[in-house]
This record gives sequence, structure tokens and C-alpha cells, in this order.
Amino acid sequence: MERTYSDAVAALNTLQSNSTTIDNIRKAGKNLNLQAIPEMIDWCHRTGYEPVEFDRLNAIHIAGTKGKGSTSAFVSSILCQFLPTTLFNKIGLYTSPHLRFVRERIQINNEPLSEENFAKYFFEVWDRLEKSARARGEPTDKTSKPAYFRFLTLMAFHTYMSEGVDAAIIECGIGGEYDSTNILVHPRVTGITSLGIDHTPLLGHTIEEIAWHKAGIMKPGVLAHTVAQPPAAEEVLRTRAREKSVTLSVVNEYPTLQDWHLGLSAPFQRTNASLAIDLVSTFLKTLSIHYHIPSIDPPLQPPEIRRGCERVRWPGRCEIRREKEN
Repeated sequence: MERTYSDAVAALNTLQSNSTTIDNIRKAGKNLNLQAIPEMIDWCHRTGYEPVEFDRLNAIHIAGTKGKGSTSAFVSSILCQFLPTTLFNKIGLYTSPHLRFVRERIQINNEPLSEENFAKYFFEVWDRLEKSARARGEPTDKTSKPAYFRFLTLMAFHTYMSEGVDAAIIECGIGGEYDSTNILVHPRVTGITSLGIDHTPLLGHTIEEIAWHKAGIMKPGVLAHTVAQPPAAEEVLRTRAREKSVTLSVVNEYPTLQDWHLGLSAPFQRTNASLAIDLVSTFLKTLSIHYHIPSIDPPLQPPEIRRGCERVRWPGRCEIRREKEN
């Protein structure tokens, strides 16, 4: 019998919610965080993947307190301006939370998965997990599935692998060091948006502790970009970068953006757009080894950059809604 999108959403909603997961960590103490990545790797194995296989996604990994969703949207919008070319055909974008429907979290070429494809890839992951549980002599109930966000992360990676995306922009859920998305082994580039105090039961009560978590997405030899941060936060980011043999670049706002009509129009979005431009610049340079793309110095030169910044759409963020009068 065919299983529908509604069936997928109903099954997804039986999994442990994000709020319950956070509450469990709060009650158990931060040591529960230490199990997060080993557990997520085990879930990967149960679905038939080794984390290093996700290198094929050419991931751009983004963490932060404020603006990580907007920055991810800018990056996706810019890269989609290069479509279709011999370089790119499909751009993945994984974000959270969703505004209207869960399909928004897993996008390809700035469009949410169709209901048909969402159901297809959802149940492929669901069935793999149940098959793994049976092989291990375990029950196939909810205990054979990860929590809500972890499941969607697995599903997003599986979707992008199956669809053969040429790049995937992956937004962290909470923090970075222990976030479910941090099973990425070799992203192409990482970015950290503006930092502030958030999710203190999980990340700590100081900007230094929070910066430590966000810097967890840095990977050895992979260039990292960030924006101007509070001095204490920047010091932690730089320290962690040195420890990980990472070159950390602090992005300054591009003055040219004041003359552009950004699709996300609030003044602070110029900071997010500037970070996105540098992430795209670095990303394309990493691919030039294989694809021999033209140099994009200075980074504002290609028209795709401006088009992407001006055409970006991110519903519910810096959006003006006008309703007809009765």
C-alpha cells in the first residue's frame, strides 16, 4: 500500500520532539551532550552511511546565534544563480525550524521537497532503521528511530545523496560541537554568524561558552569565516581555530551592499549577506581545483552574487505582509 506525505508527517510526529530532547539534556546535565555525535554516527550506520561519504555533498556548514538561517538562504540563493551550468545542477538547503510545513526544511534549488519526494525519502530512511533494528534483534518501535531533528538530518543527508546535489548548505540546529549536523567530516567551508546568549541549558551561560560550542563546526584545514563578534567571543573562536589548524577570517560588511536592494532588507542583513558572499567565494575557489572556474576576486564581481542577494526570499524573516482590506 502506498504511503503518503500525510503518513510520513504522522510518523515523524511520533518521534521525540526537540523540546523533550532539550529538556532531557537539561535534567541529565551537559554530559549527555557528549553522547550526541557518537549516537548520530551510529544512526548513520543504521541507515547505511559512513559520515565521510557526505563529503560528496560539498557542504557549506553554518552555525551561529543570530542570522544563520538568513545567511544560509543568501548562500543558497547566490549559488542557484549559477544554475544550470556544468558546475551546478542541484543546490541543497537544510534549515530549521519550518514556518508552515516540514518540507520547508529540506530544499533543492530553493524549493521545498514535493510531498511525493518527502514521503519517498522519509520512508526509505524509516525502513532502513527498522531493518537495522530487526537485524540486531531490537524492537522496531519508536526506540529504533532517533529524535525528530536527528531523523530529519539523516533524511536530509540521504535525500541530497540520492538526488546527487552539487552543493548542500547545512544550517546547525543548536550549538555546533554536539549538533546533529556536525557529523560532516570535510565540509568545503564553515561559517559562524553573530553570536549571543542562546540555549543556555545546553550551551552555557556565557558568551565564551557559547562561542566554544559554535566553533565546534570548524574542521582541520577547512577555511572558516565569521563576522565581527564581541571581543570575548572572537578570542574563543580564534583559540579554537588555532587548536584545529583552521584559518579563521573575519568578514567586514561590504559597503557596496548599501546600494543593493537585498531580498532581506533590514540593515543587519548586510552583515549576513557579506558573510554569505565570502562563504560562496571560498566555496567556489575550493571547487576550482576540479572545475577550473574563473577567479571571483574581487568577491562582488560576478553578477550572480548581486542577483542572489537581491532575489533571496526567506518567509517570515524581514518580510512585509500586506493584506487586502475587507
